[in-house]
Amino acid sequence: MNAPATALRDHVVVGTDGSPPAMAALNRAAIEAGRRAVPLEIVHGWSWGGAYEPTDDSSAILDEALRRVADQHPDLPVVTTSVPEDAASVLVRRSGDAGLTVLGTRGRGGFTGLLLGSVTLRVAAHCHSPLLVVRGTADRPEQPHERTVVLGVKAAADPAATSFAFEEAARQHARLLAVHARPGPARSESGDSPTPAEPPGRAVSEWRARYPHVEVEARTVRGDPARTLVEATQAATAIVIAVHRRTTGLGMQLGPVTHALLQHSHAPVVLVPSGARSA
Repeated sequence: MNAPATALRDHVVVGTDGSPPAMAALNRAAIEAGRRAVPLEIVHGWSWGGAYEPTDDSSAILDEALRRVADQHPDLPVVTTSVPEDAASVLVRRSGDAGLTVLGTRGRGGFTGLLLGSVTLRVAAHCHSPLLVVRGTADRPEQPHERTVVLGVKAAADPAATSFAFEEAARQHARLLAVHARPGPARSESGDSPTPAEPPGRAVSEWRARYPHVEVEARTVRGDPARTLVEATQAATAIVIAVHRRTTGLGMQLGPVTHALLQHSHAPVVLVPSGARSA
């Protein structure tokens, strides 16, 4: 595809540095672009004296990424972007035009000692589009008859995250599980069918008619929210949560539940900024 990256809109953007986690993210990004019938933009950012050493060969990294996508998705339109800019900054900037940004967790950049890479945290804190974070070095194979998209619901439903979760469930031909956890001793509060007045019921009630083919389950659980949502990802193909960022003296900060999912989720995590465009 010869169109400049700046001409793209509502496409899928993925960051790569050639590492195994980046390749897992690239594989998932190509799948998501194919599902949405949109182009894929592969981004490599580098900077002298930054996270990447000058010996990094940007052209080789992007060529290998292009070969991998062409082998598995030969009809997918792909563009590449390589700029002398740190990876987090260029990904945040390109996310302003994207419908979805995809990133792995651990990359090369000298952050292998951390549970979660600095680039991932910075992009998560500032990304303009929904951000899909693929954990580890291999994306989980999807089982056609066992697909579940989890929607984490707070006290009030977020329309952007709910819309994304329903769209993702429809694209994956998956069921949707809306989970709300209330702090307290772990126990089921109202079984698997909470009333519409409860948070998960409110979150999904108005969307059921728009997506009649999506099987929906709403669940309210008494327990630690972070632990509850991490446990819910064990049988999930993705978990979707709304991100309400807060600014402190340290800059834009993510909440404890978001951090827990980014570090411990068994499935890819989708962070949807409050007020983001629908998928």
